[in-house]
Amino acid sequence: MLIHGRLEFVLAPDAGAARRIRRLVAEEQARDGVVVGTWRELLDWAKRVYLVPSCPDDWSVAFKLALAEVEGAFWQESLSVAPIETADAVLEALVQVVSATVPFQDDLANMPAQLPARSRRHLADLRRLLLVLNGRLPDELAGILAVLRADGSDALQVIRVHCIEEITYLNRWQQALVEKLDRDAALMDGGESTETETSKAWRSVSADLGDAAAGSALGHLQQHLYSEENEKVVLDDTLQWLGVRDFMQEAEVAVGMVQGWLIDDPTLTPAEIGVLIPDRFEYGVAVADAFGLGGIALSGAPADWWRRDLGLEVLFHLLYCRQKPAPAMALAVCLSSPLMPWSRAAGAAMAEEVMGGDYRLQPISVASSAGLRMLELLREGDRNPETLAAALREFAALLNSDEAHAIHVQRAHAAIAELCAQLDGSQEIDWMALRRAVTPRFIRSEETPDYNLEGVTVWRESQEPWRTVRKLLVLGFAEGAFPSGRSPGAVFSNADLEALREQANLPLDTPAAQMARLRRRFVRQLRAVSEAVTFFVPRRNAAGMRQSPSDSLVFMNRLFKGADDAQALIFELDSTAGRAAARGLVLAPPEPPEPPRPLTAQDLDFDRDLVALRMDSAGNPKPESPSSLETLLVSRLAWLLRRLGAEPLGWAPEEANPLLLGSIAHMVFERLFYPGRPLPEEDEIVAAMDGHLDDVTRQMAPFLRGPQWQVEMRHFREQTTVAALAWRRTLEALNAEILANEVWLQGSWSGTPVHGQADLILGLAAGRLLVVDYKRSSSSGRRPRMEKGYDCQASLYRLMLQTGGLKHADDDALALRLRSASHTGVVYYLLNDQVSLTDTALPESGQIAGWQLIENDVSEQAMALLARRLDEVRVGQLHLNREGDTEYFKKQAGITPYALEASPLIELFTLPGDAEELP
Repeated sequence: MLIHGRLEFVLAPDAGAARRIRRLVAEEQARDGVVVGTWRELLDWAKRVYLVPSCPDDWSVAFKLALAEVEGAFWQESLSVAPIETADAVLEALVQVVSATVPFQDDLANMPAQLPARSRRHLADLRRLLLVLNGRLPDELAGILAVLRADGSDALQVIRVHCIEEITYLNRWQQALVEKLDRDAALMDGGESTETETSKAWRSVSADLGDAAAGSALGHLQQHLYSEENEKVVLDDTLQWLGVRDFMQEAEVAVGMVQGWLIDDPTLTPAEIGVLIPDRFEYGVAVADAFGLGGIALSGAPADWWRRDLGLEVLFHLLYCRQKPAPAMALAVCLSSPLMPWSRAAGAAMAEEVMGGDYRLQPISVASSAGLRMLELLREGDRNPETLAAALREFAALLNSDEAHAIHVQRAHAAIAELCAQLDGSQEIDWMALRRAVTPRFIRSEETPDYNLEGVTVWRESQEPWRTVRKLLVLGFAEGAFPSGRSPGAVFSNADLEALREQANLPLDTPAAQMARLRRRFVRQLRAVSEAVTFFVPRRNAAGMRQSPSDSLVFMNRLFKGADDAQALIFELDSTAGRAAARGLVLAPPEPPEPPRPLTAQDLDFDRDLVALRMDSAGNPKPESPSSLETLLVSRLAWLLRRLGAEPLGWAPEEANPLLLGSIAHMVFERLFYPGRPLPEEDEIVAAMDGHLDDVTRQMAPFLRGPQWQVEMRHFREQTTVAALAWRRTLEALNAEILANEVWLQGSWSGTPVHGQADLILGLAAGRLLVVDYKRSSSSGRRPRMEKGYDCQASLYRLMLQTGGLKHADDDALALRLRSASHTGVVYYLLNDQVSLTDTALPESGQIAGWQLIENDVSEQAMALLARRLDEVRVGQLHLNREGDTEYFKKQAGITPYALEASPLIELFTLPGDAEELP
């Protein structure tokens, strides 16, 4: 095999150190054959050089299947409750243990008898898991093993590795790979070596670069932090600790200090100022926002923002859609997902339809075959694993595959492969386990930070400093950070790890060893500063909870005179004394506070006809409905917001509210009492009720068919049955003929076109008509309103019959019957207590139980008030509600003013004072 030269690989602990080493190597002398990189990059180089093929992508599936096969393992009970979390914990422990063994040796076979029973059992179970996996390993371990097996004589290139052991931690398997690379390199090139790059790499991250002046407080901190040194020195201007409210204030104060330093010291450049931040999402966002608003560029700032896992998100909700009845929220999430084969606008429109109660999934601007098939997948359901697996595979093929969402589609495909493997051979669908397996999580964007040379230097807590600075601002100096140690895993405790190290010869990485490394790195970060460091101590975390300073503050306090305890070192910026003591703080000049702009609420005058805001194609005002006129009766602003489509659109889980149950009852009554058919017998009503309810809920509210709604629906069925039987007896006593139900009428009133859908129109003897409005409520709420003259809905339907008639004149006989009526009455049938309220005296009603006559004009006050309201809005006048309106409508008019709750704007712009004097 021809050898294509030798590669000198300088192994850096992280990307920050690698960048710093590269710069130094380039500054010393440009040369070929030198690579500086992290462990991941070294492994990738080794796999390429030794021609190691890529690992198959089925590790995750194989691992989860293997977990379930190890009978009696310590994770079995947890796996059934929390499979994702359990799998993660076991995988972490497996990698931890395997990495501590000698490659190609079964070090777990014979464990010492003196090991604690818990540790022995866990190791034995992990070994059984490895046997079930039959040689399959996670990608990194599999790659290492493949390189170790490769013949060095077949390598395309020799690799010599220069590793800085003091700052780079390697486990046994990683050390074995480095040793193999060096051994093969020595055999192939005759043992020649050079320590040039090694020495330069060490100097690039050594403490000699950037140390503060000897004798300063910063210099003393750099040399003795975490040491046993008892000597205390006096604090000076090189160190300070500032107490701030939270991470947002930290970023704001930091950018002000940077601006002040750059103004006060012309020799200071932005690159000589450092900002050290914890590896937490909120700090990356806060620093980027604050420095961006301050006009200061950043260099090395984290760019890997968290983002939604769209692939698992849509798959998670698809499983809810396939398990019928599907929740509206799950359907809406799927419809509005950017991964769907239709536009975002079409998806949003369909989602709004579903959340509005329309579950039919009508295609809105969806014409492609893929889009239509996707809608069918959302409509369909599954009862066996085979159909679900087929639907999942088809779903994967239909997803939007544009470049912008490629990573999300890939994640969805990988998850679907896992679900199908889980379904394979199953006898039934475990919906909960499937959803747990694809629970969405936030994913990282993995974008590369911008390392421009001019910006303020940003370091991350988890990385080595990548260049030296003169001044440093340490943000997030709170508990759990600087250093941010890792707690033991869920499988092995601290005691377990220590026992395995001492008694089983497994050099596992313990939290104590990790903490020691993290502390050494924090010291190296501080030693890369030459002039001054400011530590920010946030008193509250991102959730607003109180938090303590970093544990390192106690070690710092031991090094300095004058402070009785660590807290005394901190200058609190929320106090005058603290702000006065802080150095470099940039304060805004004092100004009197500006109160918020007062909210002006007053009656409006638009100087235009507001009724004409909605016009048809012929240029005529669109008709008003009884419900819109009732809204106008209560609130002109609510009426206008509805006309403009400006009411809030909120998504919320389905609930069996009165409006929905009333609509279901209406449709059931429509099916039971149908025009042109004889009245059903009572036993027929009872027998047909379940079928009608099932059909109607399937169409209008499929969620009510779920097991959690059984009690509610049983009670609803009983109520509806009782109401239907009572209504049948009423119709029979009236000897009424059902002329039409759910029929659209139109007419005009007070110069305004009106239309609406009447629930039922009955024909009585002598050419009389009754307009019926079903209400799923009790008469105690409707009767006072009618007695006070504030009812208008049924009366408006009567007016439509008198001034117009059928909106769609496709039944000439019915239209003639309605026009020739000798008298038209109105009746409300209250389903909850089976009472009929009417303003029309009927001789047939004498023997009807629950028939109640309201002898006054039930709509006189309402119609007069509506006429006045219409006159106002036609000339553009919009009077706002008064604080006393709610009480007035409830007590004086008998109306529950739901319109006042239609938008928060109505309450916000309600004027003080009593209700307007109503007619």
